[in-house]
Amino acid sequence: MIAKPYAILALAVLLVATHGTAYLHGYRQGARVESARWQAEKIKEQQKAAEAVREVQEALRKREAELRKREADSAKEIIHVRTEFLPAKTVVKREVVKLPADCRIGDGLRDTINSALSGRPVPGGGAPVSAGGDSVSRRTAAATG
Repeated sequence: MIAKPYAILALAVLLVATHGTAYLHGYRQGARVESARWQAEKIKEQQKAAEAVREVQEALRKREAELRKREADSAKEIIHVRTEFLPAKTVVKREVVKLPADCRIGDGLRDTINSALSGRPVPGGGAPVSAGGDSVSRRTAAATG
């Protein structure tokens, strides 16, 4: 009976060893396959990026050639430019600003404003007001009359 437990134990160790070896071999093989697939994808991505860079460089070359051509054409046209000095014209515009309909002033305020603008004495005020809006002293007002 003693021999049987050792035989069972030896058989179990043998099975674990063979299955473990098979598992590790499969795991390593799968890792190699996945690594190769990832590398292939990375190579494809790098090729696409390199192609995109080439396309951008080609577009830049075309744009630079077109720019050089435009500069040459502009230089040829600048030779034919003639400067003329024309007399200046003054254009006067008058803008009319309409006040809102509810903006009304009373008669007394209108007389005060008109008097102040024309330089006459303000009704009900002490000193007359000049056309510039400054107060005029009585002696100056009497002299100008």
